[in-house]
Amino acid sequence: MSRRNKRSKKSRTVVARQPVGSPISEIAAPLPGSDPTEQRAQMLSQTSRFEGSIPHPEIFRQYGEIIPDAPERILRVFEQDSDQARNIQTAALNVQKDDDRRSQWMAWSLILTGYCMSGIFAYFDKDTLSGIILATTLAGTIASVFQSRPKPEDNDTKK
Repeated sequence: MSRRNKRSKKSRTVVARQPVGSPISEIAAPLPGSDPTEQRAQMLSQTSRFEGSIPHPEIFRQYGEIIPDAPERILRVFEQDSDQARNIQTAALNVQKDDDRRSQWMAWSLILTGYCMSGIFAYFDKDTLSGIILATTLAGTIASVFQSRPKPEDNDTKK
């Protein structure tokens, strides 16, 4: 034989089939896709999903089996969190209401001051200055009214 033939024979890989009880088949068994199709479909159909603030009733019951007072503790924490969320929302609404009231009083004060100044300047025969103050007060009032109204595009996006 020539050297070439010896090399080609040495570089060949021989794959032997292992019997079912061999270590290789035991390692390959837990790999994905190695189970029969029926078993894989059955495992996928057993998957469930639950969304909510408290656990699913079955999971809730299992918590009670592990720690006897766990369901009561979980419900107590849920109730406390709900109360806290309501308190935060109420406080935010109160702050917003106070802020709106303050803004309205400030706007009313500015408008009243503008009209009074316009009247005072008109009384002292400063008609040009009186007209400028009156016009800017009216323009600011009208602009703020139009600015506070919702735009038609905003109503369309909410629907």
